[in-house]
This record gives sequence, C-alpha cells and structure tokens, in this order.
Amino acid sequence: SYAYSLPSVVLLAEFTKLCLSLCFLSTEVGSPVKAVVVVFSGSFKAWASFAIPSVLYALNNNLDMLNNQHMDPATEQVLVQGKILTTGIVWWLVFGQEMGPRKWLSLLMLFAGTVLAGLPSEVAGQEKVMYIDTIGV
Repeated sequence: SYAYSLPSVVLLAEFTKLCLSLCFLSTEVGSPVKAVVVVFSGSFKAWASFAIPSVLYALNNNLDMLNNQHMDPATEQVLVQGKILTTGIVWWLVFGQEMGPRKWLSLLMLFAGTVLAGLPSEVAGQEKVMYIDTIGV
C-alpha cells in the first residue's frame, strides 16, 4: 500500500503532459491564445480519435500502478516488455501487415530477453526470484 492515491499519480502525470504540450504548441504557433484556438478548432471526429486511445492509455497506466502493489518492479517491467511483444504479433494477425525480417528478429530478441529476465539467478550468494502474488496475475 502506498501513502498516496495511485489514480492521482496518473492524473498528475497526464496533466503535466498536457501543460507541456500546450507550452510547446504555444511556442510553435506564437501565443498561448492561438494554441487554445488551435486545440478547440478541431472536429469532433479528431477529438474522438485522440480521446479513445488517451482513455485506454490512462486505464493502462492505472493498471500498471496497481500491478506495482502486487509484484516487484523488475517483474512488472518484464510483463511490460511482454505487452510490446504481444502487441506486435496481434498487429500482424489483425491487420495482416507484412513485417520484415528486422521486425521479426527484434520481436524474437524481445521474447528471449523477457524469458531470460524471468529465469532465477544467483548474485553474490543471493538467489534472485521474481515476486508476484495471485492478485497480480
């Protein structure tokens, strides 16, 4: 358990990104007022096309924070790398887009790294084991 609200951490991180993005856009267009006009002049379709992935991303970040309560950080990082691997394979299956040998090799290397990171090892007499409780699964 943490001494702070996990969703608040994600909300603060996303709000910080929003502020930085508005600062960069203000610099690009010349003023903060023009930046706000540019942001609000978009169509509903454009807003929706950004809002849906944003909500999914925020949900994913909340789940990552929840995972940290039920597993050690190294285990969580290994699982995050596994998400990249499954995303690449699902992309190939769903969209039928050809992946060249370099992409397949990179996915294979990512898989090998994920498996190797999960193997128990000994460092200076201490056995390294991954920690995950049943809720974390």
